Amino acid sequence: MAAYVLCAAALIAQAEGAATVLTQDIHMRDPWVMPYQGTYYLIGTTGDAWGMEGGGFAMFTSTDLREWTPQGQVLKMDEPPTWAAYQFWAPEVVERGGRFYIFYSGNSDDTRRGTGVAVAETPLGPYRNLSDRPLTPLEWECLDGHLFTDVDGQEYLIYVHEWVQCEIGEMWIQRINDDYTALEGERHMLFRGRDSSWSDEVIDGPMMVVRDGRYHLFWSSFDQDTGDRSGAYCVGVATADSLLGPYEHSDEPIIRGDGGHNCVFEGFDGKLYTSFHAPNATPDERVRIHELLYDAGEWRLGPTVE
Repeated sequence: MAAYVLCAAALIAQAEGAATVLTQDIHMRDPWVMPYQGTYYLIGTTGDAWGMEGGGFAMFTSTDLREWTPQGQVLKMDEPPTWAAYQFWAPEVVERGGRFYIFYSGNSDDTRRGTGVAVAETPLGPYRNLSDRPLTPLEWECLDGHLFTDVDGQEYLIYVHEWVQCEIGEMWIQRINDDYTALEGERHMLFRGRDSSWSDEVIDGPMMVVRDGRYHLFWSSFDQDTGDRSGAYCVGVATADSLLGPYEHSDEPIIRGDGGHNCVFEGFDGKLYTSFHAPNATPDERVRIHELLYDAGEWRLGPTVE
């Protein structure tokens, strides 16, 4: 519920013309940053993440990745609710052809958890759902759909078949149609939780980056070196020569120490950055932004942006 209170506080701050907020003071899970025309747009899980009190997403804007202006809530649930009525999670906002799309996960009493998409004419919305059903398989518990454009222009949705249904989480990929209303063609499983040496059965937060002609898929789980899940949320990377794999996992997490669900983006200064939340326990989550360094096929976390 604390995240929901922060969302309301952001709306009040906007109305009163309050000062900007620092990155490390923003209470948000799964932070996603979209650079667009000189402005960074930050969105993430800001509603009642674990309960059933409805949901939506607050957005913040910045020009320097340090100070952020609250812009209020940019997506609210349908009235009456359709496929997403609560537990609005992990939004990713992208621009395509002058329109803006939020891919996000949600749940309802009548559907399984899934990822769907909403559209707007401006980055700040308001966004409306494109469909009354999610994109992901209706019979599966799915989350964290990530839109990926391959080097040939073909677009895909990378998403998670959740461990709560299949016991060991699975990472899947499938083509998406041109208007983002449906997945098409054959779906492929890329890997499962526990396929790496450091993860457990949880898979979430896919984020694909292409570097040196190879596919680097960042994903989150829990670090087995800690002995339990307390303080163990982390991000590793799986790498392949082709989109469908096979994927080879990093020997250890890239981000550890209870931080995870990351986004990777290029700043206006040409540097590569990653955003994530840390720690993982509610209500203590806060946004973190670091440089992301890549050298000779290896990824490592760079300096924090403060």
